[in-house]
Amino acid sequence: MRRRISILCTLFALLLTLNTGCLRNTVFFKEPATIISSNYFAVTKKLPPQLQAKLPTDVVSYNPQQPARNSILPEQFSHIVFDNLSLNFLWTGAQHNLPIDGTTYSAMPSAGQIAKHNGTELTITSEFCEEKLSLIAILDWNNTGSTDWLVAYTFKSLVQPEISKRLLLVRDIQPNTTLTATVLSASECFGNNCQYYTGNSLVEFLEYQPQY
Repeated sequence: MRRRISILCTLFALLLTLNTGCLRNTVFFKEPATIISSNYFAVTKKLPPQLQAKLPTDVVSYNPQQPARNSILPEQFSHIVFDNLSLNFLWTGAQHNLPIDGTTYSAMPSAGQIAKHNGTELTITSEFCEEKLSLIAILDWNNTGSTDWLVAYTFKSLVQPEISKRLLLVRDIQPNTTLTATVLSASECFGNNCQYYTGNSLVEFLEYQPQY
C-alpha cells in the first residue's frame, strides 16, 4: 500500500510539473523542427557538436495546410526578411555592431535592385550580384517557446566567379519588428577554391563572437 501511495504521489508531482511548465527547458519538451527544405540535413551536419546539440532531435515535414507556430506561415518568409531582416549579418568586425535600424533590403535598395518573392525564398538581383535567402526550417533554438528560423543565404557575383554562403539563425520571428541573424557557418568560394568556416575558424573570419 505504501509503495502504491508513493507511486501515485510521484505521478501527481509529475503531472503538476507538466502543467506548470517547470520542465519547459528540458530536451524532453523541445518541439520538433519543421523542415521546409531537405537541405536542412546537409547544412546542419557540418555544424560543430555544441551547435548540433541545440537542434531539436525530432523533425517533421511542413504541411502547407497546417498553420505554423504563432500563426506565422512559411509563405510569409520572403516578405518578412525583405522588410524586417537587418543586413548586419553581412558585416564583420566593428561594423557588425552598428545600429540595425534602417539596414533592411527594403530600406537600403541597391542600384537596379529587383526583389523576387517566392514564399519561402527571396531573391535580390542588382547590377553586379544576386543574393538569395531560403527558409530551411522552423524551430525553437533555445527551447523558449519562440519561433526561430534557419535560413540559407547565398551571394553570387555576376562579374567574377565568387560565391559566399551563410547559414543563419533568425530568432523570435515577430511581424513589424527589426530582426537580426546569427551566423552559424560560412563558406567563401572563388572559382574552385573554397573555404568553410565554423567554430573557432568562423570567429576568426567574422572578427567577432556570434551569440549562439
